[in-house]
Amino acid sequence: MKSPLRGGHHLHLLEGSAELFPAMVAAIERARELVHVETYIFEFAGSALQVAEAMERAARRGVTVRLVVDGVGTPRVPRAWRERFERAGVQHRVYLPLGHVGLLIPSRWRRLHRKLCVVDGELGFCGGINLIDDHDDVALGRLDRPRLDYALQVSGPLVADMLESMEQLWWRLQAVSRARQHEFRA
Repeated sequence: MKSPLRGGHHLHLLEGSAELFPAMVAAIERARELVHVETYIFEFAGSALQVAEAMERAARRGVTVRLVVDGVGTPRVPRAWRERFERAGVQHRVYLPLGHVGLLIPSRWRRLHRKLCVVDGELGFCGGINLIDDHDDVALGRLDRPRLDYALQVSGPLVADMLESMEQLWWRLQAVSRARQHEFRA
């Protein structure tokens, strides 16, 4: 059941990754308890690295840091970053990895297109911006002009709804991961 519309929200429009990434980094640097990020694409290059590095620093400070990426948009976290995240304590999952048969199985067509970040349950970010430099395109390479998209920085009651949705997905992914580990041990 969806929450009824209510007041008390504060929204700030952010234009492109040039505004979103520094705002996310500042929020992550202030995090005390939890940083939770979901994205379709996380390109570990260019200006998106500032977000990855902030997540790494937060985890080293003892903040719980969770990252969920999509299995098509980001089929795998690069090995160097996987190792850095593991050493720092960043928890990460891939939503519906494609496996060997890829998109031939209709159940694999459902993708994670959400671009969300919640910090300490108090500040959120949502919108259409993946974690990729505005001048980069995964298919076309470096762009002459920046890609333009928008995000919102959110505070107020809506952040709790965002976090609840993110945590539901996280715990489902945890359950699937545990089930798969159990299958391989049997």
